[in-house]
Amino acid sequence: MGKRLIIAGPSANTGKTALACAILAALPGAQALKITRFHRESHCPVHGVNEHGDDNCDGCEPAPAGFELVTDPAVLGTPGKDTDRMAKAGAKPVLWLRAAPHVFEYALKAAMKHFDPDQTLVIEGNSAAAVADFDGRVVLLWPQHTRGIKASVLPALKRADVLVLVEHELSPQRRIPNTLRSALARAGMAMSDLPQPVWLSAKWWESGMQGSAMAVELADRLAAAE
Repeated sequence: MGKRLIIAGPSANTGKTALACAILAALPGAQALKITRFHRESHCPVHGVNEHGDDNCDGCEPAPAGFELVTDPAVLGTPGKDTDRMAKAGAKPVLWLRAAPHVFEYALKAAMKHFDPDQTLVIEGNSAAAVADFDGRVVLLWPQHTRGIKASVLPALKRADVLVLVEHELSPQRRIPNTLRSALARAGMAMSDLPQPVWLSAKWWESGMQGSAMAVELADRLAAAE
């Protein structure tokens, strides 16, 4: 498997962290990086004006001037945080990069200095796929329902090495998500431009066996694409 895996998705709450954890559990010795590009708007562009909602994203937290690489175990190990979930899946180390868009490429390169280049690194976040000269295999996860389509997923769409689609809970037939079709139109692409999808059932993360099987298939696909 490639040394860097970038896990991308169309919006928040699409299962990117669950997928990253399944992959990490299947790859002993892997490292992990959580990426958050924070916003400067008066309200969160993901959650609207409800800044005090229970599902606020990490971008809602106070932002540094340019970027910060969070290495504090007390912060990374906060119960429920994505970084804590990744660590429990077996990743070591797990770090969290928070960066403003205008310094993101510099921040990403700085973060890479903290990882062993000889070990697999699983990166959760769309932004790494938008850096043209950043090597990594892109795993694009797309469920049936999303919170819109982030512009940041379009570069990942064009770079996707593996496409993972999730079946609808009430309609388990393998149906291409309407939001994926919409994103393809925005990017000037067609389904034929994407790899053949790996399909997961609705709420696949509740089945550890399905997640493990998917991680094995993912490894095989990436190895075959080398």
